[in-house]
Amino acid sequence: MGGPTARIRSSVRWASPLWAGLNFFQKTACALCAPSGEPEESRMDSIRKKVAVVMPVRNEEAAVGPTMDAIFASTRLPDEIIIADGMSTDGTIAAIQRYGDRGVPIRVVNNPTIWAGGGRNAAIRVTDSDIIVLSDFGNTVEPGYIEEMVRPFEEDDTIDIVGGLFRMRATTHFEHCVASIHYFEDYTLDRYSRDEIRQLIPPVVFPGGLCTAFTRRIWLAAGEQPEWLAKGQDKMFSRKVHAIGGKGLVAIDARIWHHVRSTPRDLFRQLYLYGRGNGQMRFLSKHAVLLMWIYGVLALLLALGWFSPIFPALAAVLFGAYAWRAGIRKVIKVDGSLKKLRYIPVAMEVLLVRDIGSLLGHLVGWAEWIFVPRYQAHYRRYMGGLPEDRIPLIAPQLSGQSIFGRLRRVFGVA
Repeated sequence: MGGPTARIRSSVRWASPLWAGLNFFQKTACALCAPSGEPEESRMDSIRKKVAVVMPVRNEEAAVGPTMDAIFASTRLPDEIIIADGMSTDGTIAAIQRYGDRGVPIRVVNNPTIWAGGGRNAAIRVTDSDIIVLSDFGNTVEPGYIEEMVRPFEEDDTIDIVGGLFRMRATTHFEHCVASIHYFEDYTLDRYSRDEIRQLIPPVVFPGGLCTAFTRRIWLAAGEQPEWLAKGQDKMFSRKVHAIGGKGLVAIDARIWHHVRSTPRDLFRQLYLYGRGNGQMRFLSKHAVLLMWIYGVLALLLALGWFSPIFPALAAVLFGAYAWRAGIRKVIKVDGSLKKLRYIPVAMEVLLVRDIGSLLGHLVGWAEWIFVPRYQAHYRRYMGGLPEDRIPLIAPQLSGQSIFGRLRRVFGVA
């Protein structure tokens, strides 16, 4: 999608005196150690950093082949691959070790915490690589992914964290509806111009483990990823990086293919756990905030039904408009028309499962934040002393900065 001069990134400078001093020292050291007669900028651009791909795993034998094949088809191979095994009981590790003769060292470390955050920490502790590129089994990287994720660090030594973009891989009717409704922008990524993609990126970015790279120095400065969270460790880490003044950007040419949950149960569990993790770390997704407004109004109208039947009728109209706008209409927009009538009930099922899972997860997570003391204690230890204005409670809005822009997106929450 264009060469270096055409590459567009959303760069957010998270400045602090500490990082300014550190980066000045590093640049000065590079200038003193590099051969004379060459401009400093050119010498810095030519520095090749050591890169480790880090992947947590647990019982994902079927995903090993596609995941590892994609990595070894990359235009830039990592210097090492480190697998954090969450005590797998199937043939996952044996399948991974069969790639040991492909020219890239593969190390397997134990992850007794089982959760992804603890596994990533365990893997990063055993490497001295400058850049850590995160990935998950079941997701496949595009050939240029690693190269594009690493490029910003080698072009600008002040960069601390980089996020990539992902596309959705759907193979069933249910997966197609999930991708259309919950991941609409990602599912239709190829239809957006570069300027439109840039406009979708919020001014402050909290990359997730799905497609993230960061420096070892920022991982150390942030105190690693929080292992006390079952879900959301990656977002908590990104919030910490932002709070301490890290500098990040989104490399829009770095793309991966992301798998979609294939059953209602898996979709509910995914959204429930993500929502619960958000609550446990005092965080709200913009999606959850919009859902609270929508379902709050619906509940109020139903309650007012004690006084007049007009209110439940209004609730039915409102929910129908929401189901059309946020569900069925998105499937039609992806396909260009209603390809199959069965997409209508499937879309309704996806919408309800997603919404209930997310709302219930946030409710349980916030209840645990309020009534289970250890979550606030862990949070204070991890984020203590940092300015509150750099720890937003609600995730940055994707687009539409005005109140009208936000309300305009209510019925199309993604």
